[in-house]
Amino acid sequence: MSYWRKTLGADYQLLFRLINGFIVVAFASTLITLVSLPHMTIKDIIVCILAFLPTGWGLLLISQALRPFFQRSGLWSSIRTLAKYYEIIMGLLLFTPVAFLAWFPFVSEFQTRMIFNQAFNRGLEISCILGGGQKKDQSSNNKD
Repeated sequence: MSYWRKTLGADYQLLFRLINGFIVVAFASTLITLVSLPHMTIKDIIVCILAFLPTGWGLLLISQALRPFFQRSGLWSSIRTLAKYYEIIMGLLLFTPVAFLAWFPFVSEFQTRMIFNQAFNRGLEISCILGGGQKKDQSSNNKD
């Protein structure tokens, strides 16, 4: 898409929109074909996508190792764009559940419980420690 955007730009907007539409129709028809012919479920398709994510990372690393070759062939800008979108998708897949769970208050309590597990098991309370320090300061003030 980045190649077609640069090539066609503002001069050939209709052709650019037609290419965009063709890509959407091709993606939708491929998805429908995968669902109908081998009787794949949506769960199967999601599992396949998740299985091929490490493959995409490996291909990006191989293309990075072959950077001089791809720069001479003129494909390097497309590979950089692909890597950028790949990084965005991976960030969304990894951090969306974390952000969603951060909205719930029980996650914060669970995290606190895991971090201070030994203190909770011993029955230690922070307020007793802080309260004890204040009493000590007050008694020293009374002696003066």
